[in-house]
Amino acid sequence: MDIVDCHSHIVPDGVLARLPGGDSPGFVTAERAVLGRMLEAQEEAGITHAVVSDSFFMENSADELPTWDSTDRARLYNDGLAELVARFPGRFFGLGCLDPFAGDLASRELERLSRDLGLVGALVNPSDGSRFLDDPACEPLLATAERLGLTLFIHPTRDLPANEQYQDFVMSLIVGRLAQTAICAARMIFSGTLDRHPNLKLLLAHAGGVLPYVNGRLDATWSAYRRAGRWVGPDVLPLPPSTYLRHFYCDTNTWSTASLKLLLDLLGIDRLVVGSDQPPVWFPLQQGLATVASLELSEDDARAVYWANAARLFDLPIDG
Repeated sequence: MDIVDCHSHIVPDGVLARLPGGDSPGFVTAERAVLGRMLEAQEEAGITHAVVSDSFFMENSADELPTWDSTDRARLYNDGLAELVARFPGRFFGLGCLDPFAGDLASRELERLSRDLGLVGALVNPSDGSRFLDDPACEPLLATAERLGLTLFIHPTRDLPANEQYQDFVMSLIVGRLAQTAICAARMIFSGTLDRHPNLKLLLAHAGGVLPYVNGRLDATWSAYRRAGRWVGPDVLPLPPSTYLRHFYCDTNTWSTASLKLLLDLLGIDRLVVGSDQPPVWFPLQQGLATVASLELSEDDARAVYWANAARLFDLPIDG
């Protein structure tokens, strides 16, 4: 059975050559450092296709090219990724980078990367440090993604707006980034963004962050605080907030059978896709796939999770 990994990160060497510090070993997803190992690991694990992107390029490129407009930096990556994907036809599919707060410029770049470059969607970070994807500045991008049927992969940022409590024990990775994704998704629910864009396709990294595990609090707090007059922000939802969880797709990047079972209960089998976060997270692919196998899915459900959901989500030419 085909397996599509929807969460793999890489920066093409041609893109890094344009960055003043692009030869630094700090670029842990550099093509030169990860591509060979990535292909070998995927072949060994039985992964037949990968949807590749890069989670931190917009932040890293802002450090390297501070005088460049964010959309020009995105174009640099998108052009380079299209060239890399073209070297592995049918094996790799690409998600471009965007600055979701760039308004119409982000919208036009999404159209370009799909129409001209053949990329299958875009990765966007949930926040710029103060705003999230429910901000009005993101409306042009969301509307265009919905109109074109293109998926936005929501992946947390490199630099979290957090204090020193996230520094010890790599708490930024364990908790911080997962909370940022959950805040973004919850704001999109509460603000009515998902009601305005009912057909918008959104994939949440890291199994939805912490969002699935606070599903009861979404409803209880919304109900109780509205009655108590303590609600801050718009009160526009026609339905309890937890009912919107099925709007999202999530990857399997949690390494926990119990967590995946909860995701299946909340989202349904048609909303789960394989994701490993490799590179740069070199956790054995076989162990992540073994977690999926531990669900003991039927043949039809396994087909959905391993490849069919991803093929539908990103409109991939895969038939299993």
